[in-house]
Amino acid sequence: MNAMQPPQSIEEIKAGLETTEKGGVRQSIRNCLTVFQRDPLLSGAIAYNILTDRKDIIKPIGFHRESTALNDTDMKYLLLYLEETYGLTNEKKIDNAIGIVANENKYHHPGLPKCLVWDGTERIRFCLRHFLGADADDYTYEALKLFLLGAISRAFQPGCKFEIMLCLVGGQGAGKSTFFRLLAVRDEWFSDDLRKL
Repeated sequence: MNAMQPPQSIEEIKAGLETTEKGGVRQSIRNCLTVFQRDPLLSGAIAYNILTDRKDIIKPIGFHRESTALNDTDMKYLLLYLEETYGLTNEKKIDNAIGIVANENKYHHPGLPKCLVWDGTERIRFCLRHFLGADADDYTYEALKLFLLGAISRAFQPGCKFEIMLCLVGGQGAGKSTFFRLLAVRDEWFSDDLRKL
């Protein structure tokens, strides 16, 4: 299977889809896969993000989106498009095809760390003191340094073993979640929702 086939016209794709004995479009994973691989709008649009462990939509597909993550609203638009354009309506088969296409179109893009250039200013040693009022001792420095090195390792080697967690203790509103949100740089790379972990 090849997820990156050259896009075709909708008419060419329709002509190549498997049909039922009565001439209707067969509701099959193969047909859904063909559409996701060859449709001018959908070809190359869905990918699996190794860093975030989710399916993303990585190019414009005809409707407004807030983030790259494939969500329920996106699925509704995709279902509508496949129904109106190709007569494909089986949600389970469409979802299976999306999973296959995403798996065949994996990407890992830790782009931000690669483009950053250190200016020589030491920040880790006093970071927790500055933002959260923690002690400025060697232990605090080493703990944050180890945590950040682990985070960077995970960005460049997804799935690498790192079982250390930095625990911040403080009252509500102390800035703990805000600190990590800022450290993540992009909101889509941050979550403090335990149900999403």
